[in-house]
Amino acid sequence: MDRVTSDRALRRWAWASLLANMAIIWTGALVRLTKSGLGCPTWPECQAGSYVPVPEQGVHGLIEFGNRLLTFVLVGVALGMALAARRAVADGRQPRRLLALAVVVGLGIVAQAVVGGVSVLTQLNPWVVGLHMAASVVLILVCVELVHLTHGLPRLEVTAPQRALASAVFWLGMVIVVLGVVVTGAGPNAGDGAATRNGLSLEWTAKVHAWAVWVVVALTALGVWRSAGSARLRRLFVAVLAVEMLQGVIGYVQYFAHLPVALVFAHMVGTTLFVAAVGHLWLSTRRPRPPAVRGGAQKSSGSSAAATATRAR
Repeated sequence: MDRVTSDRALRRWAWASLLANMAIIWTGALVRLTKSGLGCPTWPECQAGSYVPVPEQGVHGLIEFGNRLLTFVLVGVALGMALAARRAVADGRQPRRLLALAVVVGLGIVAQAVVGGVSVLTQLNPWVVGLHMAASVVLILVCVELVHLTHGLPRLEVTAPQRALASAVFWLGMVIVVLGVVVTGAGPNAGDGAATRNGLSLEWTAKVHAWAVWVVVALTALGVWRSAGSARLRRLFVAVLAVEMLQGVIGYVQYFAHLPVALVFAHMVGTTLFVAAVGHLWLSTRRPRPPAVRGGAQKSSGSSAAATATRAR
């Protein structure tokens, strides 16, 4: 029972949820890079009349089928997280939000499986495949909050400019991920030789993506500079900047090396780290309390002091 009842188990389930939802992006990248996207040419069956690959499908069928099987692993992890969260909420150890987020992850995984099936049925339409990736990004962000809640990480109250920088880095980071999906849809790694591309220029989509990356790097560097008075906030910005620089190096090298498989895969792994890092930054900070609240508190305190003095007289 300790697997779902203790705080330690709860934290482990949260981390397992995060890592599993990152890993499904990595395995999806392997499917695409090995041109196994249509290794199982239909859905929910792998081959008409069979839910498992047949010998004629070869290694591509095995790779795609293996990726589909991982969905059941994610469902199992999501179920364990939900049970542990339910127990923690019932015991009063965690807020109800934890259980709600755990349920969202579980439902999101099911929705992901459906979107993945639609991508197969549409012959790997790049926009549907892109939606598949976007949904995974959302699930990673939700899982980051699960980790925050289970560890009891308090939000850091920062100045308005610092919060604005954290928000700008986060939201522009999400735009960059979407632009990266568009670049992928324009590139040669379609997941199958017969799959169509989105018809956009690979050169120009890559350039727009790179320009956006430089903007977010500049904003992150500014965040590092503006967080001099807070060691924790500086660490958050430095972590994001480190991932951005690593991603930038990999991105440029893979582009000029004509998209070798190993570097493209490394870039996808870096993407998941980037999403987790900017999500961690955004969820770790909060706006300062409104001045009116502080003023009201001071006024209330002053009134109480005056009343006490009056009674004393």
